[in-house]
Amino acid sequence: MKKIKKYFLLCLVVFTPIICSAGDWDGVLFYISPGIRFGWDFEKKFTFSTKISVGCMFEGGFVNITYGSKYPVLQDAYVTDPNFEKYDYVDVQAGFFNPKETLTLYTGGGAGLIFYKEDGVNKSAHRITVFSGCIVFSTLD
Repeated sequence: MKKIKKYFLLCLVVFTPIICSAGDWDGVLFYISPGIRFGWDFEKKFTFSTKISVGCMFEGGFVNITYGSKYPVLQDAYVTDPNFEKYDYVDVQAGFFNPKETLTLYTGGGAGLIFYKEDGVNKSAHRITVFSGCIVFSTLD
């Protein structure tokens, strides 16, 4: 858990200036957004995630840093890794939306790191995500 907090803090420190310079200050809205995600990953696994994002929204786009935990939904379907329980992740995400819509659909992607345990050893790996939604997001990891 210490490693996750360190990477989240590092991303926050490194990417906050980039996020803050995404547009002029008059049109920038800073936000903190909790959420849940349902996903389908590259190993054909249905997953559920909880997350919190810190970022900014500007005319037609957004940039954020996200911390979350990803859980399997159907444990029996995990042929390649039957012991998969959950992993934590930190992502830098960006995307777009149509600000003129009443119910806005957010679409984008992110890149980051996952943190998990394998045979009692803490490990990390790269992560790439594509997502779309509003309130509830479908994802492809």
